[in-house]
Amino acid sequence: MLALYQAGLTDAAQRRIFIDVLTGADLRILVLAVAMGVVINMSSALKWYMLIRARGLIAGYWRVFCYYVVGQFYNLLLPTSVGGDVVRSYELGKYTGRQADALASVFVERYTGILILLLVAGLAVISQLNLFLHVGFVLTSLGAFVVILAAIAWMVFDQRPYNWFRGLIIGWLPASGKLFVKVDKLLAAVHVYGKHRSAIVWAIVNSLVFYFLAVVNIYVTALVFEAQVAFVDILIATPIIMLIMNLPISVGNLGLMEFAYINVLQLMGYSPALGLSVAILMRIKSLFDAALGGILHPFFVTRKYE
Repeated sequence: MLALYQAGLTDAAQRRIFIDVLTGADLRILVLAVAMGVVINMSSALKWYMLIRARGLIAGYWRVFCYYVVGQFYNLLLPTSVGGDVVRSYELGKYTGRQADALASVFVERYTGILILLLVAGLAVISQLNLFLHVGFVLTSLGAFVVILAAIAWMVFDQRPYNWFRGLIIGWLPASGKLFVKVDKLLAAVHVYGKHRSAIVWAIVNSLVFYFLAVVNIYVTALVFEAQVAFVDILIATPIIMLIMNLPISVGNLGLMEFAYINVLQLMGYSPALGLSVAILMRIKSLFDAALGGILHPFFVTRKYE
């Protein structure tokens, strides 16, 4: 409801503008916009695939791609990508017989991606500091991810806070010891990636490529509704939009996604109607990806180690 209010759809005149934007969509560019979504998924799956191969997990690229889109199906059910990450790592673990290494590959893939996103979003804010300096939701999003990523890095790479937390929880709840045995295996598997620096470098490079493709994706999607969109504006807006969308405060990013597109694009000088139109089309594309994952899932459920 907040997104609809911010888009001005409570006003009859603004609803008319929004309808005009939607009905004026360029169907030829729409086809390209849908294709870009597929390209981005292939890029993300390739990054995960390379991290998997670095640890000697045997799984073909297309199987990995299918696990990735299956994960997107479950992203609709839990905040951000938590549900999807658990499912795709679990399925890969069943297929390879190495659950800890499978989960570690997803962790490294996600962590490097969010880290690069934070850096790119920070550069975007700095490039337009006079525009974003006093925008609370942008600065809050940046601050939240700085704290989250720093806390995760501390817990992973410095055993002292983890061991303290582990001992505290087991002291309160002895039955949790079995869970921490699995966490210990996960952390050990993550640490092994420190010996595969080429894989980490590849993950970082691929993340940069991914975010450039994300810029192109949003730019092309915006062109469906508005021919006078500047690429440099979308280059600045995209990482900030994606950072906001990754905040774990909304199931399936519902409402949060629309809020991000409307408000960030409005800061860049575009109408709320365009922001909402782009958000709706991006939502439809994500639902298409999720539907594909839902269709593929029964064919890629591993019932035993192969």
